[in-house]
Amino acid sequence: AIVLQSCLDDWDDKYDTLLAVGTVKVIEGKDYYFSLDEGSKLYPSDTTYVHDYAVIDGQRAFIYFRELEEKLPGYEYNAQIKHIENILTKDIYSMPAEKADSIGDDNINATDLWITGEYLNIKYQFYHSNNEDKKHMLNLVINEASTGENDKPDYVNLEFRHNAYNDSQLTLGTGLASFKL
Repeated sequence: AIVLQSCLDDWDDKYDTLLAVGTVKVIEGKDYYFSLDEGSKLYPSDTTYVHDYAVIDGQRAFIYFRELEEKLPGYEYNAQIKHIENILTKDIYSMPAEKADSIGDDNINATDLWITGEYLNIKYQFYHSNNEDKKHMLNLVINEASTGENDKPDYVNLEFRHNAYNDSQLTLGTGLASFKL
């Protein structure tokens, strides 16, 4: 006997799907585009697959898209958006001494750092229990309690902080966070 199985896949043209990293830029109301990290602009003409995406100006995201043939003036890409995956996007936090415990100081490994436009991007790793109910908190902080002994004039010292909220350290996970400079 021969068994054939088929799945209906919303991404039936997945081989034409491209991936970019960028920042949401609101034009007016709910109209927006993506400023891509490599310097170009992507306009989401067809948002059928992501019609319920919550548009937030300045949100960093992975954008899965298919390029449309019709060109739009002012944009390098006119696209059908297949999927948008938000990247943790936060401001730098000025941490007073009394908040040091709640911000946390659990183990975290920054594996890569780079600046894109107005964001510092940090690729990171930490151990966790793989339990979706256990949330972790990440922050990039200016530690106001720092003694400043090693501080150089005209420099700001930043600390990448992690609060695991007593989660078990069982599985190594990776992620990406962007902090507005």
